[in-house]
Amino acid sequence: MSVVTTSPVARLVQSVPAPLRGVLPFLIAIPVLALAQVASKGSAFFVILSLTVGVNVILAVSLNIVNGMTGQFSIGHAGFMAVGAYTAGLTSKTLAQYGLSFLPGVVSDQVMFAVSLAVGGVVAALFGFLVGLPSLRLKGDYLAIVTLGFGEIIRVAVQNTEVLGRALGL
Repeated sequence: MSVVTTSPVARLVQSVPAPLRGVLPFLIAIPVLALAQVASKGSAFFVILSLTVGVNVILAVSLNIVNGMTGQFSIGHAGFMAVGAYTAGLTSKTLAQYGLSFLPGVVSDQVMFAVSLAVGGVVAALFGFLVGLPSLRLKGDYLAIVTLGFGEIIRVAVQNTEVLGRALGL
């Protein structure tokens, strides 16, 4: 006879209906973040700290998906993040001079920001697809070498491209 013991957290997660499991972290995080924003009263330090933590959480989750769930060793995340970030930055810089006249200024800026993020994500995904095609059958160290090479190519390209601000950035 085997006894299966589960942690209280595992029991709590299993008690949540399956369709809500993917959305539940967002439903918890949004009120917590809103409360944190109200509590900090718009402190510049808190905003910068929150942005840094948010970016690093996204990177940690992406590493967990690739390394933890699939068992592949990929170290090109910084390169893909750079492609998406620079694309979003350039798009945002370009769209800054435009606005949606039928919306209030603040809402128009938020829509333009969302468009910039979407464009950055799509371009990063496209680069991921392009790097993934030739390295589809690689595993282990070879995949790590290919993704490390991609990350270095992106770093050198960014540091030497005038449109991207060279080593100073945007």
